[in-house]
Amino acid sequence: MLVEAPSYVDALHIFRDQQVELCSIPMDEDGLIPSELEKQVAQLHSRGTFPSMLYTIPNFHNPTGSTLSEARRLEIIRLARDYGFLILEDDVYRDLSFEGAVPTSFYALAHGKQVLSIGSFSKTLAPGLRLGWLLGSEDAIQRCVNCGTTQMGGGANPFVARFVAEYCWSGSWERHIEQVQSLYKRRRDVALSALSRYMPADVRWTHPAGGFFIWLSLPEHVFAQDVKRLAQQEGVLVSVGEGFFVNPGDGEHNLRLAYSCAKPQEIEAGIRILAQVIEKARVG
Repeated sequence: MLVEAPSYVDALHIFRDQQVELCSIPMDEDGLIPSELEKQVAQLHSRGTFPSMLYTIPNFHNPTGSTLSEARRLEIIRLARDYGFLILEDDVYRDLSFEGAVPTSFYALAHGKQVLSIGSFSKTLAPGLRLGWLLGSEDAIQRCVNCGTTQMGGGANPFVARFVAEYCWSGSWERHIEQVQSLYKRRRDVALSALSRYMPADVRWTHPAGGFFIWLSLPEHVFAQDVKRLAQQEGVLVSVGEGFFVNPGDGEHNLRLAYSCAKPQEIEAGIRILAQVIEKARVG
């Protein structure tokens, strides 16, 4: 399995539970780097290892907040066809755009070939509403339908699915999306403004165009675990970078900030405290 570095921590847990061998692909501020993907896959093929799937979060990436351009998506689709791997597109943040249209999905660009695309209502309608969907070829969907999870009846909730369908058919869905886009955009703006105002000059961060997350890069001599411990003592919770990487050491100078569930005044106060804590960790 090919995964981004960093990637969604719980996806990495699931892949490890299935004893899947993971190979991480570097990212930059614009997302997954196609040239690095090709280099890694070519090296694996030369050793007789043939990756079966690429897991990617192309829009408002978790944890970095980056969005992959359409040009890069097309290049990755070409590589998937040349090297024979499936693209698993985790697109659960697509509807949470703050700044215009989102690039065309992998699934649409590839005309549904060699792509599975995941969506979820848990990111837009309610966090506790664990209901999602999967787009793919008829053969791929049938394989999922026939798997043990769905056959046992415990992998889907027909009652929840029905009332969410009724909600969408009523026309309420579109109005709700506009409201949450406005809500989260304001929180994102407050967070970015506070970062610019309070953070030390040698701390860097991403500027997401949607979604829930901002990714902080700390100076080399400041470690995320130290910052997390000190911040927690002040009532501020952050996620350290190690868990988002196949090789945990790659994230020892990174933090993920989630602005989605905090009020604007809490966001500003938390970032101000976090900046103070980073300076304290530097001295320590």
